[in-house]
Amino acid sequence: MFSGIVRCADCGEKLYYCTSKNFEARQDLDELTPSVLNDMVKAVYVHAPDKSKGHREQQIDISYDLVGILPASLLNDLQNGETA
Repeated sequence: MFSGIVRCADCGEKLYYCTSKNFEARQDLDELTPSVLNDMVKAVYVHAPDKSKGHREQQIDISYDLVGILPASLLNDLQNGETA
């Protein structure tokens, strides 16, 4: 999903999805773990709370490095196993 836009933390080069069978298992990232996502977070925006519907709602936007702010609906779909 982030092929070509995520950069290596060591050398700064762009990372691409590769289907080569010559890689060792330690070179492949099978899932985005919380620590990997935390490394990608650029900023977190917490909006003022809204109580207009009778209960408190508060919007939070997360801006990711080189990606920007992803819509909450997309993140919810990915979390529920749906593909974009």
